[in-house]
Amino acid sequence: MHRNLVAPLLGISSFGAAHTLRQRSAAGCGQSPTATLGELSKFNTTAGREYGVWLPDDYDQTAATPLIVSYHGADGTIDSQAALDKLTHSEFNTDHIVVYLQGKADDPDEPNHTTWEGAPGNDEDDVGFTSDVLDAMTAGYCIDTSRIYATGKSQGGGFVGRLACDADMSKRIAAFAPVSGAYYIGSIDEKSETKPETVQVPCEAGRADVPIMAFHGGDDTTIAYYGAFRSGSCLPAIPNWIQQWAARDDLDETPANTSISGSDNGVVMSFGDGLVTLVYDGDDIGHDWPSTTENSDNGGTGLAAFNASTMIMAFFREHTLS
Repeated sequence: MHRNLVAPLLGISSFGAAHTLRQRSAAGCGQSPTATLGELSKFNTTAGREYGVWLPDDYDQTAATPLIVSYHGADGTIDSQAALDKLTHSEFNTDHIVVYLQGKADDPDEPNHTTWEGAPGNDEDDVGFTSDVLDAMTAGYCIDTSRIYATGKSQGGGFVGRLACDADMSKRIAAFAPVSGAYYIGSIDEKSETKPETVQVPCEAGRADVPIMAFHGGDDTTIAYYGAFRSGSCLPAIPNWIQQWAARDDLDETPANTSISGSDNGVVMSFGDGLVTLVYDGDDIGHDWPSTTENSDNGGTGLAAFNASTMIMAFFREHTLS
C-alpha cells in the first residue's frame, strides 16, 4: 500500500473500505460489554495481573472493532499512561478500543518501581500477560483480530519492540509504535567489545513485513538517541535499531526523509514507503511522548511540533494483518 509521508503529520489517513473487507471478528461479538463505555474500567487476569479497558462511546457489540494495547514507562501506571497518550480522548481516537496493561514491581522494597519484561532485573512473563489479556478481550468483546496494535513509552516502548520480535505476538499484532523506547539488550556492558551503534538486536519475528513506527528525541538524556550502557545492558543506538528493522522487512536501509515543519531539525525517516518509520522528534525534545500541549513528560516547556498520538493513529489505520 502506498503511504503518504505528509499525511501522518497532518492527521490524514488513507484508511478506507479495503480495511473493512479484511475484518476478522472475534468470538466475543454479540456479548454485552463488562467495561463501561467512555470510561477506563479495571480488570484482572486469572493470574491476578491488572489491566484497564476503554471502550469508545459508540462501541457496538456486533461490529468488529480495532484494539490498541498501550504500555506505561518504568514506575508508571495504567492511569498515568492513559493521561499521557490520550488515546481515550476524542481528539485522537473515537473508534478503537484501548487496553492499558499494568507493569509489575518485582522488588517488595520498591512497590512503585514497575517495569516490563526485558528491562534489567525483570523476570516477569509480560509476553504471556499480553497474550492472556488479548485472549480475554477477544473472548468478551467484538474485536477485529486483524487490527490489533501496540504502543508504549520508554520501557513500555522497549517492550513493544520485544513484542514485535516475538514469533507469535508479531503475527497477532498488526503494527507497533514505540515512543522513546528503551530497547535493552541484556548481559552486555561497556567493558565488552559490543558498541551501541553496531550491537545486534535479538529478534525472532514471525513475519517479514512487520510495520514499525518509532519516535525518539535528540535531547533524550534517559534513553540516549545514540545509545548507551546501563544496568549491565546495552541500549542500541536508535538509528541502528531502526535499520535492523528495515533489514528484517527486506527494505532499503537508506530512508526517504521528510522534515517536520516547526521543529528543531525534526525529521520523518521512511523505509520502504513507510512500512518502517523513525520519527526523530527534534534536537530539543527529550524523553517525551511528543505533544503540542502540556503533558506529564514535557511540563509545558518542551512542546513538540506534532502530536505522536495523531501520527500513531494514522499509522495504525494503514495496517492490518493479512
